[in-house]
Amino acid sequence: MSLAKAEAEIDRGIAADEFALYGKRRTKPATPFFRFPGFAANGPLLARMSERGLVVFGADVWAGDWVPMGPEQELRLTLSRLEQVGRGIVLFHDTKSQTAQMLPAFLRELKKRGYRIVHVVPK
Repeated sequence: MSLAKAEAEIDRGIAADEFALYGKRRTKPATPFFRFPGFAANGPLLARMSERGLVVFGADVWAGDWVPMGPEQELRLTLSRLEQVGRGIVLFHDTKSQTAQMLPAFLRELKKRGYRIVHVVPK
């Protein structure tokens, strides 16, 4: 995909998110954070996002919640993966009911194990 086509697709996605959240279609998001779907980034796209003032996030732990499983299995899998890396960004998908069901237990377990949750805000 060309850089122009990729950026046009990114702009459509940002505009849709902005409209859903704030009722305005704009390609400069109110919160300047971005994650490439499937982490499908490349050097030119990353440079372009930087030029636009967008911070691109990745993830250190994938919950694997796109795979059907019960909340208990997802909890065990995610905690196991988190223990392997020790800290970082955990990727969950908010459209998955198993993740929504698992999240309270996950947060309690993080607290019990001494992890901290941080709120990332624009500078």
